[in-house]
Amino acid sequence: MKAISSRHFAHSVSAAVPPPTRRPVGRTLGALALALCLGHTGTAQSILGSTAGYGAMAGGTVTINGTGSTVTGNLGAIGAIAGPGSNYTVTSGAVVTTSAPNQTDFTKAFNGLAAMTPTANLSGLILGTTAGATTLTPGIYKFDSTAQLTGTLTLDAQGASNAVWVFQIGTTFTTAADSSVVFTHLAANSTATNGVFWQVGTTTVFGATTALKGNVLGGTTYSFGTGATISEGRALTGSGTMTLGGSNSFNFVAANSGYSGGLVFDGNNVVASAIPEPATTTLLVAGFFGLIAGARKLRQRQTAQKLTASA
Repeated sequence: MKAISSRHFAHSVSAAVPPPTRRPVGRTLGALALALCLGHTGTAQSILGSTAGYGAMAGGTVTINGTGSTVTGNLGAIGAIAGPGSNYTVTSGAVVTTSAPNQTDFTKAFNGLAAMTPTANLSGLILGTTAGATTLTPGIYKFDSTAQLTGTLTLDAQGASNAVWVFQIGTTFTTAADSSVVFTHLAANSTATNGVFWQVGTTTVFGATTALKGNVLGGTTYSFGTGATISEGRALTGSGTMTLGGSNSFNFVAANSGYSGGLVFDGNNVVASAIPEPATTTLLVAGFFGLIAGARKLRQRQTAQKLTASA
């Protein structure tokens, strides 16, 4: 019988057994990296939840005195609106009854904002007046008890499209007559106007003709002086009442306009940014290219092994 060489035998076996199916390793790893990037925010829930459609929402009665008040978005209350319909106008929404899910989402957002780690404590300073509290860059600002706005507070976005300001106020928030909040150095798309949150522990009192910006989440009652307005946000309370003095305006930011200001709840119900921070983005990009480089080295190793086997 003719002897069969080991090389001939190996060749016969390899010819009889079909080669394993090749997987496009680079493509698979690239898709995995992309999924990781998208997964960073894919399961996030907007911080405002079902309350986002409101221009003004109360967990009790809304009393509207005087005339000329306008609410853009839904006007919500538990019970009737106190005051004749001729006193106010609702646009881009309707007068609705505040629901249990609305109150649940309010409480979740309220507590989530309160739990955020402050970047500065402004207790004792008067917003818009005291040095160190007249112009504020994006951050989380805490007041241990009361807070007051007098004059003009400037929010400097520093050109960031995902700029966020959170004000954590322990008890009462009061604004003086004619006080205001303005933006500067907005990004080209101006989405930073959606990222202002006022988390107020108890009562919120607006002086006449106050021009506030942002989402106000009040712990108990609201009182709006004549001509006081809120723009780029809304006034919300889960269980308290709301009283309007007349000629008040609430202009909410529509849900499809980035109303959350980049703040979302992550999988652990912790408030986080919907947009990865620069360091996080850098790590994701580095990881992506690292996977691609690893795939290239694997292909090179497979090619070398193939050449060695056929030698």
